[in-house]
Amino acid sequence: MFFFLKPAPATPPLPADRIDPEYRRLRLQVFAGIFIGYAAFYLVRKNFALAMPDILKNYPHYSKAALGSAMTGLSIAYGVSKFIMGSVSDRSNPRWFMTLGLLLTSGVTFLFGTTPAVYGSLTAIIALQTLNGWFSGMGWPPCGKTMVHWFSTKERGVAVGVWNVAHNVGGGLVATLALYGVTRFHDWGATFYFNAVVAAGCAGAGRAAPPRHAAKLRAAADREI
Repeated sequence: MFFFLKPAPATPPLPADRIDPEYRRLRLQVFAGIFIGYAAFYLVRKNFALAMPDILKNYPHYSKAALGSAMTGLSIAYGVSKFIMGSVSDRSNPRWFMTLGLLLTSGVTFLFGTTPAVYGSLTAIIALQTLNGWFSGMGWPPCGKTMVHWFSTKERGVAVGVWNVAHNVGGGLVATLALYGVTRFHDWGATFYFNAVVAAGCAGAGRAAPPRHAAKLRAAADREI
């Protein structure tokens, strides 16, 4: 485990009169972080599909089926990563785990918009899209861990339901931001790099995560709710 991914050290307990207000404030903060952070993952997940018509136009030696294999690689890697990274996330600091995943997937997406050499090899395209899918799988596990830390069993259904809207927010913005980027820079590559820059900028919001005493705070606050 990289040192910066290790769980945060325990913090000193708060005075009893500060537990409830501090708990309520901090959990709103971390909820906003995982909501914005997870929505940002969707900004850099399926850009390749949006850009495929332009890729085929500029690189006519590729077929739709050939480029489609890159999307298949992304989907398979994403599913496998969510399973494996769930175990890794449980042993990590979700603040840095989620941030790292978002920065890595943003970096791969940025390459597709700024490095024409990537399109010189179908193998490179498939490999990078597969890698993108793997990094994308680092988004859900820390979000789930954070919600378990900060919300009691009776609150968790509502919390997860509201958080799940992040899928729709991110999925709805990906094409809108890509279109704005292409229009603004007059470059189809902005489908990738503009969204990547926005997502990387959101990575800071995804850093909100529970300290080691979050469960204790929640237990104490539950008595007051």
